[in-house]
Amino acid sequence: MSTPSTVQTELPDRLCTWCKVPMKKRLVGGRQFVHYTCPKCVFQHTTRLGPKLPPPKH
Repeated sequence: MSTPSTVQTELPDRLCTWCKVPMKKRLVGGRQFVHYTCPKCVFQHTTRLGPKLPPPKH
C-alpha cells in the first residue's frame, strides 16, 4: 500500500489560476477527489479522480 507522501507525488500538479504558482494538493472525499489550495492567494479547486459518475435516474 502507498504511503501518503507517495500518493501526493502521483497526483496531478496544478498551477493557480490567478498567481500561476504550484498549488498544494490533498486527497478528500474518501480519496475520490483532489483538493488544491494556492499557498499565495488561497484560491481553491477540487477535481474528481477517475471517471465521472452517471447522472442520477429519477
